[in-house]
Amino acid sequence: MLRTRLCDLLGIDVPIILAGMGAGATSAEFAATVSNEGGLGSVGSLFRSADVVKRDIDLLPTLTNRNFAINHIPQTLDVESFRHTLRARPAVISFALDDPGDLIRQAHDVGSRVMLQVTTVAQAIQAAAHGVDVIIAQGTEAGGYGGTISTMALVPQVVDAVSPVPVVAAGGIYDGRGIAAALMLGAVGVNMGTRFLASQESPIDDDWKQAIIEARSEDAVKAEVINDIIPVPGTVGYGTVGRTLRTPFLDEWGMKRDEARRNGARLWAEIGERLRRGQRRETLVWAGQTAGGVREILTVAEIMRQLVDQTEAALARAPGLR
Repeated sequence: MLRTRLCDLLGIDVPIILAGMGAGATSAEFAATVSNEGGLGSVGSLFRSADVVKRDIDLLPTLTNRNFAINHIPQTLDVESFRHTLRARPAVISFALDDPGDLIRQAHDVGSRVMLQVTTVAQAIQAAAHGVDVIIAQGTEAGGYGGTISTMALVPQVVDAVSPVPVVAAGGIYDGRGIAAALMLGAVGVNMGTRFLASQESPIDDDWKQAIIEARSEDAVKAEVINDIIPVPGTVGYGTVGRTLRTPFLDEWGMKRDEARRNGARLWAEIGERLRRGQRRETLVWAGQTAGGVREILTVAEIMRQLVDQTEAALARAPGLR
């Protein structure tokens, strides 16, 4: 069985974490499925109401007896949701897009481990100094909000900078070869989003899943206009930009960024309405560059089995490469 020190630290069987995604890409049911397969399931809070996040926190323990994570964005923190998280005392509380500050102490006070996703070495050093338990080094290949440095360049630098704090790799990983490569770079596990979105249990709509498995890697672009339409606090400080698949809506407004900034509230509402009408592919399809390597929709159990088997096979080949 594939096992690293991350497994002992977080109380999981295999060092694979479901990314704490937001909006319609997260749910208690989805997270529990990954946890039940031995990984660490995560529930995200970005672009979600407090009532929905609290429902997921309450529901998770009824769906799994394994550990899971609840993700929060410091600069968009909903105090009610975070208090509910602290009362639930999950095994892991994770953060992204900004320095959590005193939220780290609050999470530790209730017995939770703290995990923070960073996009630069400087952010990783700051996170280690503030006492986080695990650092996720996220390369620019990732879907959702990310930085500009590739996973291959970022992970080993972060590992060297924050040792002995354990580092998890994210961005550009969709199979066991990627996991094996991350381990060779010094990471103790991986954080994956796009590969799990294309699963049967994923809560995203079928059109979104189909768009992922039909996409090429070059279709997953940095859409800076999203920050113009809805400037998420923290994206400025951490310098992150959303990566999505190209769509006609984003192409159009990407050429009119000044106008998009002036009409941000209206355009964000229009995006929501378009998605409700089933116009996902024409509007906004969050995904990373690994979409080019994801070609089938499988169950989470099948994905986890494949990832472990492929990783073990890749690692077994490594001595023969010398």
